[in-house]
Amino acid sequence: MVFAVRRLAVALCLCAGPALADLELTPEPTNYNLDGARLQQWVFHDGNQRVTYAPPRGWRYSGGGDRLLLSPPSRADAEAAISRIKLPEPQTFDEPTMKRLCGQVVASLPPSATNVVVLSQEKNPLLIERKETFLVVINYDCLNLPYTRSVLFLNRKNDQLRFQLTASRASFTRLQKEFFSSHFSWQNL
Repeated sequence: MVFAVRRLAVALCLCAGPALADLELTPEPTNYNLDGARLQQWVFHDGNQRVTYAPPRGWRYSGGGDRLLLSPPSRADAEAAISRIKLPEPQTFDEPTMKRLCGQVVASLPPSATNVVVLSQEKNPLLIERKETFLVVINYDCLNLPYTRSVLFLNRKNDQLRFQLTASRASFTRLQKEFFSSHFSWQNL
């Protein structure tokens, strides 16, 4: 009887293990004090590990699971997203992979997008938790309005995080700076 219970417990752990190891992008907002300033950070769960992130100040969020949407305050012309994609196997940012990812960024545009221009592709514009990144920035027009989109890719063991910002060209540079600065706050990623 004891042997059967142990075997059942091991089987349940093996079945539940991979599901518990996925990073869950559903934030639990918490506050902390830093030199007297009250700041907000979000806690995510990655198996038994707590992952924290301090979003840009005042940005709102919605969603969760595999995709978290962020909105800068008072900006209807901008949206950021953090998403998690499962990888069939670990991946590196070699030339074929970077070319494929750039193509995916272009393909992710709305069907009405015109005048698409890839502005830049850059490997490791910043490291997040000592992990390599790859950045693609594109311009396009949609319904006769000019937009810029950036997608920063970060590979973990079995998944890929994508940090995407889409904004009007007029506000993109400022918002990109805010969004990029927040990436340095990731802990335990």
